[in-house]
Amino acid sequence: MPSRKKAMGKAKKAAKQEAAAATQAKAGTNNDHQSPPRPTLTSRGVDNVLRGIESMKPCITHGFRLELLPTMRICGVFIDAFTEAYRISLQMESNVITALNAASAVCNKPMFGPVWNDVAKMEYVKAYYVTKGVKYILDEGRDDMAHNFAVFANYFEQTIGVANKTQPEVIPAKLAELLNGDMNTLVKYFRQHIPCNCLDEKYKEVKSITKLGFCCYSECSIPNRTVERKKMLYCTQCRVANYCSRECQVAHWPDHKDGCLKYMEKKAKLPI
Repeated sequence: MPSRKKAMGKAKKAAKQEAAAATQAKAGTNNDHQSPPRPTLTSRGVDNVLRGIESMKPCITHGFRLELLPTMRICGVFIDAFTEAYRISLQMESNVITALNAASAVCNKPMFGPVWNDVAKMEYVKAYYVTKGVKYILDEGRDDMAHNFAVFANYFEQTIGVANKTQPEVIPAKLAELLNGDMNTLVKYFRQHIPCNCLDEKYKEVKSITKLGFCCYSECSIPNRTVERKKMLYCTQCRVANYCSRECQVAHWPDHKDGCLKYMEKKAKLPI
């Protein structure tokens, strides 16, 4: 049986060990409190991370907001009806403006009033046609279809401009250039209307192509009525009718005169 003295020594030793352990634990706790907090993401940091993640994904919509589709379903019905009406009209009439007007007439129904009367929905329709046109160029090599979808997009872009009173009316010459023009003009148009850089490489390929303009005189003798744009003449009053030569401009004046004056009257009424 251990002596009383030895037992007291063991008790003191145990007490010292417990005190040392407590001191060490306390020191560790203090160090934890004194160490800098783990970094957290601010709202800006979250945005940066999300942008980084998004940039790693392949771009498939070129700015078209799929998340809005549930609230824009009427736009989908409208797009189908407008595109089909345009296709049918173009088979019967080669004039793109006539086909667009016919498609608009077909879609001029009460059910489509929410689209025509809502600029946000019109913007959504335009964005759809832009995205489809870009995909035709990049994914399918269907430049012919891309030209048509550029016409659709620009038609609604101009229609929005008329609704917002930034232009007097839809200008056919712009539509004609997109339909019959060169790849430089086509790719540049789409590239200016998407938030991504998906067309940058394609634009580098085609930007050296000569830009073509479209002569407004229907009896123009030049094939496809297209000529180098920088050599074209334009009406000095409205500045929206273009011509390949002075002869075409003079010949077209009797037909252009009334439309030109009406355009100028509408333009004069626009807010400055």
